[in-house]
Amino acid sequence: MGATLTATSNLSRTKAETGIRGVLWFLYPLCVFLIYKQALHAISYTAANDGGPLVVLAMAAAIGLPLTGLAIMHWSLPAAFAGYLTIVIPPLITATGGLIHVGTQGGYWTMLAVSVPVVVFGGGLAMSMSPGRVLLKAHRATALLLGVFVLAHLTNHLFALHSLAAHRAVQDALRVIYRNSIVEPLLVAVLIAQALSGVALAWRGRYRQGFLNHVQAASGLFITVFLCSHVTATLVSGRALSHTETDFLFASGGPAGLLHSRGAVTLIPYYFLASVAFFTHAGGAMRRNLLRKRSPLANRVNAGVFALGVAVSILILAALCGIGGLSRGI
Repeated sequence: MGATLTATSNLSRTKAETGIRGVLWFLYPLCVFLIYKQALHAISYTAANDGGPLVVLAMAAAIGLPLTGLAIMHWSLPAAFAGYLTIVIPPLITATGGLIHVGTQGGYWTMLAVSVPVVVFGGGLAMSMSPGRVLLKAHRATALLLGVFVLAHLTNHLFALHSLAAHRAVQDALRVIYRNSIVEPLLVAVLIAQALSGVALAWRGRYRQGFLNHVQAASGLFITVFLCSHVTATLVSGRALSHTETDFLFASGGPAGLLHSRGAVTLIPYYFLASVAFFTHAGGAMRRNLLRKRSPLANRVNAGVFALGVAVSILILAALCGIGGLSRGI
């Protein structure tokens, strides 16, 4: 009897200690958040004082800090959740600022803006109970449509390295397609379906194993939070409320660029990591497909797509910070 009571007591103590450790894991994203805010201040300070290489160093720190969440994901389920939360810090900060801005415009817009993340994440959790095969097919089908749009969008931004005129010319040509009355609502529906199915798949695979599988899920969640923030910023704050042209100058915070526009430095990790996350997620999907076919090229393709994503992201960030057409005002 005494041995049984001792065993029960030890089991209860173990569960309590495990629960405490699980809660403590969430101190990690809080600490990263506080340091991340200082890194953003460092970008502003070094840019204002002609820091040169120090600006790049501060930008690298701000970009790298959220990625440290990948280092803790394999420890336990609470650690994985804390890691995912750490990684999505940049779009969460931007989304929060956007919701505050929209909230000042009245109840209707506030309700609409708040409903986006609630529908995406609440609906995603609900959909996680549906058959996994159906979710996967829906996710892949919408991913193809969304991927075409995102690639065109990112390519459009690369033209800003040459000139703003070149960027506008490509943008105007693309907008004939994606801003017409039929395609635009369809595109928004695809975005929502992609986000919903992505959250559902991430939740279903919460016990996943392997670093690359965690990276695949983390990049997808980053894209989801980014889309919630970006769609709110462009469609609601920009076009509907402010009646602002959501072009390259809108994305760069104005003609001064992200480094010198007030409050725009928060968008540096936001944009850079969003682009990297897109290529990382696409590369991971290609890898999984090639592994199913037993292709020896699976990891090489994944690494190549990731490297391409980093290169494209650097070029776009350079354009947004004032290199190329933005610096010349043409």
